[in-house]
Amino acid sequence: MKFKFLLSLLVAGTLAAGAQSQGYKDGIEYYKAGQYENARTILNRNLNNQETDQSLANYYLGQVALVQGDKAAAKSYFDKGLSINPDNAYNYVGIGALQLLDGNASAAQDNFKKAQSLAKKNAEISVAIARAYYNADPVKYAKELDKALDKARKDSKNTEPSIYILEGDMAADAKEYNKAAEWYEQAINFDQNNPEGYVKYAKVYFYVNPKFAIEKLEQLYQLQPNSALAQRELAKTYYDGKYWAKAADLYGKYIQNPNHFPEDKALYSVLLYWAEKYPESLRVANEILSEDPSNFLMQRMRFLNQNATGDYQNAADNAKAFFANNPNAKFTINDYTTYAEALSNLGQDSLAVVQYEIAVKNNPENADLLKSMSDVYTKNKQYLEAAEAYDAYLQLQEQPSINDLFGLTGRYLNVAATSQDSDQRVKAADRGIEYMNKILEKATPQAPLYQRLARLYVARNGNKPDENAINTYVQMTDFLNQDAANMAAENRAALNLYKEAYSFEMLYYSSVAPDKEKLAEATQNFNAVNALLNPEAATAE
Repeated sequence: MKFKFLLSLLVAGTLAAGAQSQGYKDGIEYYKAGQYENARTILNRNLNNQETDQSLANYYLGQVALVQGDKAAAKSYFDKGLSINPDNAYNYVGIGALQLLDGNASAAQDNFKKAQSLAKKNAEISVAIARAYYNADPVKYAKELDKALDKARKDSKNTEPSIYILEGDMAADAKEYNKAAEWYEQAINFDQNNPEGYVKYAKVYFYVNPKFAIEKLEQLYQLQPNSALAQRELAKTYYDGKYWAKAADLYGKYIQNPNHFPEDKALYSVLLYWAEKYPESLRVANEILSEDPSNFLMQRMRFLNQNATGDYQNAADNAKAFFANNPNAKFTINDYTTYAEALSNLGQDSLAVVQYEIAVKNNPENADLLKSMSDVYTKNKQYLEAAEAYDAYLQLQEQPSINDLFGLTGRYLNVAATSQDSDQRVKAADRGIEYMNKILEKATPQAPLYQRLARLYVARNGNKPDENAINTYVQMTDFLNQDAANMAAENRAALNLYKEAYSFEMLYYSSVAPDKEKLAEATQNFNAVNALLNPEAATAE
């Protein structure tokens, strides 16, 4: 087969629309994009297909073997490629590249000349030769490298995209990423259907401008919708950019491509989960587990999805099995907390706490985890542990917010209000009062802040109001009185605050510090508020 005709078939196949996959050409695209193991897998998978150019496929398999350091396999592939088609110029380039690595530059040059004689004025062959020199030793063979690139420029009148791909790769190797992106952009300008240009551009540009990198891959996908590389790279970049729904949708299309990788189906389940498509994610996980019951990731996805859909019993059962079946695995915080959530929703809060304790032991510096554990302790009425966990969470905050400080005072209030140990009760209340005073120094005055401080004083005093509590409740009612709307019948939240304050005043002036006049005033205020809260009861009286 004449080389130019072979090359035209390759290009035509790359651009063909309507096929479900590109066969072995997907493997070539993976190789050119620098994904060598993926290239090897796809090339081998399609090697015996009728439409595969086996001579060319063997060349790329040989190049993968060279990259992976297996010279014997590389020679075998190149030799086989030539036995299939002795006029395939690429395999001579491959043999020459191998000879360069073996230190036989003269023999390599002879094979490079043979390749160029078979593909006269073919710029891509000259670039392949330049890359061989670069891979062998870019310093030692700098002159030969430049000569091959110059020939490629001359023969193509500077339009061959692989020239700019190699220039970009050399810049990327030198960590000149902006320059590399410019070279890859040039490759795309000269060939809009050049997949490696888009993929490599997106790779170097993603951490500078993720949105622009995604747009580049979207352009490639629009041009080559059947390319496994285009589908997978765009889906992966959506994933890296946290565009979960888009990533899941595209992975759904990609895994229908015959050239997808088995591990991508598992990732599809993960993406569906993060896109909150829980039933679909569970279905894929179960499909994989039916073939591979020991699949670690899919065991995880099964109970995560079951918990997300409210199937708490199966979630808890499968989570328990997940931990038991993988004793040496590295578990995530989400593994523990999801198991805990399922247990908690089953009313097994004491067991849920255990999972949080394990998670915190393994991740002591994770602030959010400490805060969540405090919530579970509170739900399980382990108030002292809840306060300690929340305090530890607060210590990890450089500048705790008002809400964070307020949350801690609630934990200390729970301890003080329920503790049978008087020393513990007083200590917890004092800590809460300390933080409430800090809040009141910083925050805009609000009635609930006064209410929390007053309750802490009440709890400190054995759940009976003392002078500090009453003074604080007076501050609260004075604040509420600044807005007449707070005494409107429809403002039940404010009315309940009044009611709480007046009820404690009644208790205080009746039994703690008896004062008939103040008791009568408090009783009158209480009745007025209660009548607004319960108009039917007031009318009946």
